[in-house]
Amino acid sequence: MTGTREWPVWAVWTVLTGTSLLGFLLAEGQAPAKVAATAAILLAAVKIHLVFDHYMELRWQHRPLRQMLAVWLAVVTVILLGGYWAA
Repeated sequence: MTGTREWPVWAVWTVLTGTSLLGFLLAEGQAPAKVAATAAILLAAVKIHLVFDHYMELRWQHRPLRQMLAVWLAVVTVILLGGYWAA
């Protein structure tokens, strides 16, 4: 298992909590709606990636599975952002 970083659970939880608070502050703050929505989608993608790796334990799975899920997450994120900005 070379090349993978193992974070302590408290660090992952702190990042997930921090990104949730940041998303809330952007949505409820003075940020323009398009910026806040884009940031929320990107923060959600980061959180999903962390949950995949650290709580669903995908870091222990074969590299093709991890890569497939990373590509899927990137494609879904681009589709969501593209659809939002095109509307």
